[in-house]
Amino acid sequence: MKLRTLGRCLAALGCWLAAPLLLAEPLIAPTAIDWLLDCPFSGVVPLDPEVVARTQCGQVSVPRDHAAPGRGRVRLTLTRVGARQPLSREGVVFIQPGTLDAASGVHFALQLTSRWESLATPAYRKLVDRYDVIELSLRDLSQDNAVEQAAQDMEYVRGQLGEAQLSFVGNADTTLLGSRYGSLFPERVVRMVLVNASKGSPVAVGVEQLLLKGTSSADVDGCVTRWLGDFLADGKQPPASARCVDRGAWE
Repeated sequence: MKLRTLGRCLAALGCWLAAPLLLAEPLIAPTAIDWLLDCPFSGVVPLDPEVVARTQCGQVSVPRDHAAPGRGRVRLTLTRVGARQPLSREGVVFIQPGTLDAASGVHFALQLTSRWESLATPAYRKLVDRYDVIELSLRDLSQDNAVEQAAQDMEYVRGQLGEAQLSFVGNADTTLLGSRYGSLFPERVVRMVLVNASKGSPVAVGVEQLLLKGTSSADVDGCVTRWLGDFLADGKQPPASARCVDRGAWE
């Protein structure tokens, strides 16, 4: 009789101990990102093997309409170049080129990270060593409400990556995406650099940001290159006399 009672007590104790395990969160939370084993590079453009070794490619499923998630989903491509020193990692930088070169078969994130590595200034070394560079494919921004949805896509992916905040670099048309994201989620923005924004474009309020203007030719004096890196890495603002500072969108 006593043995039977003891058995019941042990069984009850086992169920009590097991219950929290059944309800516990998984060690690695599932996400909507499907990471690929290899990145589908075409091989047309030579790539830095060290940068390639730190690169992951994947696909992410996002709501077709973030205001009505039940209306289906669309898949976007995602590229992440990991920080060179992951143990000292500080965050992520989302980047958008503004123009797409589909013929090269190379993700812009790899080209930009390789460029940053070649510059070898303290600011760019910090960016390469301590930040993941993220590139997310875009919807057609010419469609109605597309910029709004693309900003929501970026916020959705930020959450899926488990990042509390992000920095953003956008050029030309994609500066609209950065501004919209900053307006919707200012608390999520560490720093934002917008290059070649259209005159009169809306600018997010309450966001630490820098507007730069490149010339039609190459950045001969390195103004855009220098201040993009210094601001993004350390928050350093250029002097008012810097020729690449864009005041058109502010005034």
